[in-house]
Amino acid sequence: MRTNGLTITETHMVNFACLTGDFLPLHMDKEYAKKTIYGGRVVHGSLTYCLAVGLVGLTNWYEDSIIGLLGVDSMRLPRPVKPGDTIHVDVKVISKNETSKKDKGILTLFYMVMNQRDEEVLSMEYTIMMHRKIL
Repeated sequence: MRTNGLTITETHMVNFACLTGDFLPLHMDKEYAKKTIYGGRVVHGSLTYCLAVGLVGLTNWYEDSIIGLLGVDSMRLPRPVKPGDTIHVDVKVISKNETSKKDKGILTLFYMVMNQRDEEVLSMEYTIMMHRKIL
């Protein structure tokens, strides 16, 4: 499954910094960031993660079946996201496992977040507990 795209704006970055208290100069100070290896500001990695989860949620693929997040594993951020980049998420199922409760199951997904140039900017395994449909 592929989500729609989202362009990450200044507003996203400022609001995220206000919510989290993460005002690191790499994210917020244009003059400072110009002198770094990135040549400019970069989006918070945790903001990219949060937006990816939100983009998948907006597809309504899960409907109302999620019980809770069990874990995020093997997260990688191989290249920076910059303000103005547009991201989307490709999702595939890695595994489906039963639990001791017949009405619940565990689903592990692989999220690959890509920018507008189809470059990977974040990947992770995302494990959730879900309601199962009993037939």
